[in-house]
Amino acid sequence: MIRFIVVLTCCLLVAACSPMRTVKVQPLGSAVDNVALQAGDLRIAGSALASGDLDVALSLYQRITATHPQVVDGWMGLATARYLSGDISQARQAYQAAIDIDPLQLDAHLGLARMDIRQRRLPEAIARYQAMRKQWPDDPLVLAGLGVAHDLSGNHPQAQATYREGLAMHPDDPALRSNLGLSLSLSGKAREAVNVLLDVMGVPASIPQGRQNLALAYGLMGRADAAESILLGDLPQETVQDNLKFYQEVRRRMDTKD
Repeated sequence: MIRFIVVLTCCLLVAACSPMRTVKVQPLGSAVDNVALQAGDLRIAGSALASGDLDVALSLYQRITATHPQVVDGWMGLATARYLSGDISQARQAYQAAIDIDPLQLDAHLGLARMDIRQRRLPEAIARYQAMRKQWPDDPLVLAGLGVAHDLSGNHPQAQATYREGLAMHPDDPALRSNLGLSLSLSGKAREAVNVLLDVMGVPASIPQGRQNLALAYGLMGRADAAESILLGDLPQETVQDNLKFYQEVRRRMDTKD
């Protein structure tokens, strides 16, 4: 089941491991009395980051944090650039620097927890998300992340309870609903998962991963035809066939386990 765990991780991390909620592009003329901001460095760095030019973004954010270490957005941008470049250790330091300046910087706390998940430090991730939940009890990203950490720890009932609590407050959140459906599939409740995930298809902000998770649920029910028709909307034929074979194997192993 090793491959299954890898696929599960990839599915869940779509909703829980992006380094920041959004890329912030600082406008010129900020009220902050800061030469770097007035010169547009943050704006240029944010644009470089958004376009994937990590070398330029890193260079600018390093300069901003070196010359104006109290600018939180500089540390947040540097953390994101470090994360995207694979430098997890330095990204952690940058997120922590942002928190040291502003302890209520939610995106920095989320960044640290997401890196814990990426590195499979699940107890640490759960502890971080639980601490965040006390401060931000209704934030959908906090709830989604906590659910993911529970799912990856094998505690599907607790994960599902967390997703449902989030959906009670944010009924149209596609990530919460998609992760709930996937969690139900993984705990042997594929039919219930289909019912949950069908709702995702009708949400305007529906994400491709929601459709992938619905296909998985159908596959685990033995509905290869329904799974295939969904997959063909997003994936090439060869990949679709690989996925269908994988669903069949997972279903066989789950049946054997029962």
